[in-house]
Amino acid sequence: MSSSNLDKTVHTFCRVCEPMCALVATVRDGRLTSVIGDKNSPYSHGHFCKKATGAVEVMYDEDRVTQPLKRIGGPGEFAPVSWSEAMSVIADRLKKIRHRHGASAFATFLGQPPTNGFATAVWFSAFKRVFGTRWNYSVNAEDAASLLMASELLFGSALLYPRPDLWRTDFAIIIGANPMVSHGSVCTEPLMRDALHSVIKRGGRVLVIDPRRSETAQSFEHVQVNAGTDAWLMMAMLHEIIANDWMDADFVDEHCNGLEELVEQVRPFTPERAAAECGVSAQLIRELARDFAQARSATIYGRTGTCTQRFGTLNNVLQSLLCIVTGNLDRPGGALFTWSSLTKNRFPATRETTVRSRVSGLPALGGMLPSRCLVEDVETPGEGQVRALLMLGGNPVHSSGAGGEGFAAALEKLELHFSLDIYINETNRHAHYILPVATMFEHADIPYKYLSNMLRPALFATDAVVEPRGEVREEWEILNELCRRSGLGGCYDNRWLRRLSAMGFALSPKRLMDWMVRMSASGDRFGLRRNGLSLRKLLGRFPHGKSLDAELPSGVLSDVIATPDRKIALAFPELKIELQRLREFEHSAEFPFRLTGMREMLSMNTWLHNVPSCMTAKRRHHLHISPVDAERLAIADGQEVTVRSRAGTLRVPAKISDRMKEGNVALPHGWGHNGGWQRANAVPGVNSNILAAKSPDDIESLAGMSILNGIPVSLT
Repeated sequence: MSSSNLDKTVHTFCRVCEPMCALVATVRDGRLTSVIGDKNSPYSHGHFCKKATGAVEVMYDEDRVTQPLKRIGGPGEFAPVSWSEAMSVIADRLKKIRHRHGASAFATFLGQPPTNGFATAVWFSAFKRVFGTRWNYSVNAEDAASLLMASELLFGSALLYPRPDLWRTDFAIIIGANPMVSHGSVCTEPLMRDALHSVIKRGGRVLVIDPRRSETAQSFEHVQVNAGTDAWLMMAMLHEIIANDWMDADFVDEHCNGLEELVEQVRPFTPERAAAECGVSAQLIRELARDFAQARSATIYGRTGTCTQRFGTLNNVLQSLLCIVTGNLDRPGGALFTWSSLTKNRFPATRETTVRSRVSGLPALGGMLPSRCLVEDVETPGEGQVRALLMLGGNPVHSSGAGGEGFAAALEKLELHFSLDIYINETNRHAHYILPVATMFEHADIPYKYLSNMLRPALFATDAVVEPRGEVREEWEILNELCRRSGLGGCYDNRWLRRLSAMGFALSPKRLMDWMVRMSASGDRFGLRRNGLSLRKLLGRFPHGKSLDAELPSGVLSDVIATPDRKIALAFPELKIELQRLREFEHSAEFPFRLTGMREMLSMNTWLHNVPSCMTAKRRHHLHISPVDAERLAIADGQEVTVRSRAGTLRVPAKISDRMKEGNVALPHGWGHNGGWQRANAVPGVNSNILAAKSPDDIESLAGMSILNGIPVSLT
């Protein structure tokens, strides 16, 4: 930290999304005035984007909630209330509800971005255990649950999902992802653009598979497939690799079980059959399979485009299987497992889907239930009925595929609904209390949540850049106080810490961060390791951060795999069932188009649409359609069109784009606001999730996810 007469410079990092880019913040008279990328950071090398600037504007947004609010009327009608009254009433109601109906009557919902912070992630986990909550829902159900399920089926643990070794690979396939815009997800790399271009500089290839010529596809080779048909493409690639004996037999023999069954299961998925579904040639599929298998090293990176389909879990299984059978798992340039300096790289050999939602029986992956289950779990009487809800940074009425009026109506039936958030949004406008929380620039932090996703492991820390605005508090303080007022001591896993908290001695996040850093693989072990790290060293000696390694480890499969027999399962009952469903699924002539989502550079789900730098005057919401389809339907550029699915109908202006594949349309998510944010409400737009199926029978079957990509629609 340095200062002049007027300005103070603070080294910090962004927590809006996963790359965690290092920033240099300028503070004048206690007010954060600007942020830029930290060019001296060994991790992000000065990279940052406008979302970091947007986060500054969020902190000073006039619509931000800066004092506790109490519901006084209908949805969205609130009045200020003191912290003492709000916490007293919430704790009292919680005690009564739990006494009458049991601990399972109280549920939690976790959203984004609060969990990107260390304290929130750690204290929220402890809060759930202290209160004994059984039903814990998350926005993850609209995002990555299928990835977690695939990892559990293949490797025995939902947390063992491989990362693409982009800095060393010779052939990278990007499928259903747009990392030039997202900067990577479950694959933390602020230099994503450099990583991809490094493949080309080494003489390798980057190939993007997407129905739209995305920002990433514009820079590399591009194969346009129909939305929702990725599983057909990858199954045909597997068919060719196996049929032509392009497998790495030694790797498969040593590490895998079920090859014979897999060989039988891929037999019907010929390139000719897949070509008819995907809208590409059979010859292209054959060449792609050959080139992937014969490359010196190869990897696949897929994200929400493949995760949020009807066959999301199958897609993620196939992405890993292609790497496995070609010997590109756990080797440099292939798909690598996690490593974190703060956590152990071992996972229990147990199934993690033992908790299932009380009505539909959908699985909790990574300890999180699909958001769509919450509605029926609130409305269905009986044991375990949800009667009280903590909403932490979530907006499922808007962001969930099962959201909308039905979700809002269910929230109105709760006996207690309290929210920790920075805005009044479409969901917490139905809460009884809203408790204001600090933004990322108002508290100390380390990149705890995404350390294990880094392609180049690093560690850095930040103090609070400025003091919290108004009466806002950090999430951990609120959760700890609720535990104390509820007679449960404090918000800690350790019973002695709970007792100390009950007496007014609460362990702070900075102390816990310091302990974790010092006891980690990179830590100083409280002086026993002279060159090791501590929080003080990170903040003082390494203000720009410290690189821990230039690459992820390889050759660790035998140490980390968590299946009972310590082998990768190449075939299992769920795979057989999903492949049968894939063969039987037919598109209806009534809905001839396939709708896909679309990530935008200036959006982060639903919460950056209220600040000028991200919601600029020129931004508009459009349905992207190919020139061929527009001409055939006599749709003019900018003309409003009706988009209809089995679940709903919406109207949105069209944007004719030669980047779209014929027969496919794209609609960005996160628009169409009706919360307590004036700018977001005023901008025209629609919520694309209106088109997502609400029926529990029409979901991604294994992970319980809503289908948000590849939705069959009609246009008029």
